[in-house]
Amino acid sequence: MQLRHATKRSNLESIQRDGLLPNKAVGKRAAVWLHKPGKTPWALLHTQTRKGASLEELVVLEINVPRSWLTRHQTGLWYCPRVLSPDRITHVTEATAWAVSPVQDN
Repeated sequence: MQLRHATKRSNLESIQRDGLLPNKAVGKRAAVWLHKPGKTPWALLHTQTRKGASLEELVVLEINVPRSWLTRHQTGLWYCPRVLSPDRITHVTEATAWAVSPVQDN
């Protein structure tokens, strides 16, 4: 499955070196949290709130994960108790890309 993960840009270097590590999760569950593309705006707001970060400080990772590794939490949200190695990351996008208005000036 192609899913996304929102995180602070300051974490990107270690993620690209070590992967996404479940033991770094904040909360009750040691898991990597992932979301469907349609949940990206929610995930960015959630990450901003939980991490005390501005939108400019965030990035969104696109990750290829086998479905068998995932547990669905709710619609569009999944978690994975396994380490997701750096080679599973297919794309990194600045979070500000989602702040662009869909309405263009004429």
